[in-house]
Amino acid sequence: MMPRPLRILLCAQAVDMRASFDRLTELVVDRLDEDPTTEETLFVFINGRRDRAKILWRDSTGFCLLYKRLDTRFFAVPEIPTDVTHITMDASALAILLEGAVEAPPTRPTNRDIARAARALVKKRIAMSQNPQLSS
Repeated sequence: MMPRPLRILLCAQAVDMRASFDRLTELVVDRLDEDPTTEETLFVFINGRRDRAKILWRDSTGFCLLYKRLDTRFFAVPEIPTDVTHITMDASALAILLEGAVEAPPTRPTNRDIARAARALVKKRIAMSQNPQLSS
């Protein structure tokens, strides 16, 4: 079922994991500039939180999709330059990637974090306007 010889392409951009066969094949064409019907290539997609991955490939009978969700680990995605659409991996690098790594997830402030920071800034400005000596 897995193609041999094997080319493995990791998409450089995070992908919405609700995407299925049709959307992922569109991403292969649009983002990776590759032919999704090639039978010797695995296309690897990771979500923004780096806890889910999908691998799309085609065999002689149709498209196949592997979906992996990590419970407590995160995918250790290698650094990818911003002007690159994908990187090529070998099978051992893919196995290491799919194993996951115990590390902190990529941090992005939540809406709640932004609201807290804004409230703290407002309180600070009010305190400074009421007591000008605090600003010096």
